[in-house]
Amino acid sequence: MDIKDMRSNLQMKDFYFSRFSFVRDKVIKDGELNVDLQKNIISKGDHEYNIILTTTIEKDDMNIELVAEAQFLYESDDYSREESIINTNTVAIMFPFIRSQVTLLTSQPGMIPIILPAINTKKLK
Repeated sequence: MDIKDMRSNLQMKDFYFSRFSFVRDKVIKDGELNVDLQKNIISKGDHEYNIILTTTIEKDDMNIELVAEAQFLYESDDYSREESIINTNTVAIMFPFIRSQVTLLTSQPGMIPIILPAINTKKLK
């Protein structure tokens, strides 16, 4: 089957990190991570959305904050599931980029890289 025939109704038009900060002590110790993910959905017009995901990772010797933003367009013959798809699928599309960025930021000498687990996007309110 031609990939053009498999095009999703949900299209990510843009993605970028609008802010990120990484503060760490000289010596990194083992310890528990506290990870928080917040979602903000802003309707920009007919079936267009700006999604903002803020990820905060805190530990005694380290603090990371990432703000990822993306623009999505939803085009379909049936819009009855649009809200559900926007709430879950946009995060599912964006989160692998966030996971990758966290691993990249923490892949430094003297550190064990942080690899965030995959998440169930339906549980994110």
